[in-house]
Amino acid sequence: MSVKRDPKTKKWIASYRVRMPDGSLKRTTKRGLPSKDAALSWELEHKHEAVGSSDVLFSQMFEEMERHSNANENTAQQRRNRLQRYAPKLWSMPIRKITKAQLQSWRADLRETDLSTSTVNSTIRYLKSVFRYADVTYDIPDVSRILRGYPKDKDDDTEEMRIITFPQFQDLISHEKNDLCRKLMIFLYFTGCRKGEARALLKSDFDPIRKTVRITKSMRRYEDSVKDPKNRQSIRTVPLDDSTAEMVAELCERPGPWLFGDYKPCSLTTLQDHFKADLKAAGLDPRLRLHDLRHSHVSLLWYNGVSVPEISRRIGHSSPKVTMDRYSHIFDNNQTDSLAVLNSLGDSSVTPHSKKARKR
Repeated sequence: MSVKRDPKTKKWIASYRVRMPDGSLKRTTKRGLPSKDAALSWELEHKHEAVGSSDVLFSQMFEEMERHSNANENTAQQRRNRLQRYAPKLWSMPIRKITKAQLQSWRADLRETDLSTSTVNSTIRYLKSVFRYADVTYDIPDVSRILRGYPKDKDDDTEEMRIITFPQFQDLISHEKNDLCRKLMIFLYFTGCRKGEARALLKSDFDPIRKTVRITKSMRRYEDSVKDPKNRQSIRTVPLDDSTAEMVAELCERPGPWLFGDYKPCSLTTLQDHFKADLKAAGLDPRLRLHDLRHSHVSLLWYNGVSVPEISRRIGHSSPKVTMDRYSHIFDNNQTDSLAVLNSLGDSSVTPHSKKARKR
């Protein structure tokens, strides 16, 4: 809402905007008011209309906020996908009808998901930013002020790095029916590549003679476009074991340029959904993440006698010190759970690459 004086007529003008159900804005203006007090009085009289239609959805308010923000489209898409996925009911509700009780219930439910504490808290922040924008712009009461983030546990960093043993991985893969998703999970487990790096691979990045893949890029999280890798050391050549190289050669026979895809790369959402379904079918910890396949690869290498500098180069860390700091609990010889990974390999007669492992 605003008031101003017309320099020509010397009369005062008051106006306000109303957000329509379709998300558009409608401006109403009153001209010819005799004084500033009269304009302010008219403004106050119509203030209840200026807060916007009660039918304006939370999603519509989010979209307007993003249009007025300085965030790039990738950041906006990440926030949009996060809220759509983890706050679907709130996303489609009129923002003025969302209550404090509903927000508290949503916060409690969010904590029960398999998301990390940092992801839960960032999702809460995204939601609160929409309410703050509505409050500042349209005087819609900010009921999200009651929401608080969750304290991070002291052991969160270690707990979030979980290891999938070789037999567990065999079991998990045996439940996967989608050939592309199964092969991508195997690739992650046996190379330690980041999921973005693997999804960005082209068939031309594979050298069938040397049995290597060349990592030079990474896939953006929520769109089918590539970006520069995480750091300079992330640009690297990764040697493949014979079985993985054979599997990748088979992928090169598929149509399209993408190694894990065809004319479009494998969808991250699809891959994550399949991974979660496989975890459930195998009875494994639902908190496991695709990124834990990378951690498991490091554990396998370490307990098979591979040096830290070589591990660091293979997984694309900026230095061996970063690897030591990141995986200090794995490099501790007292970690019996990780040691069990090596022991279990000796008891396994079937690899995840084989057809036998895919049958139950």
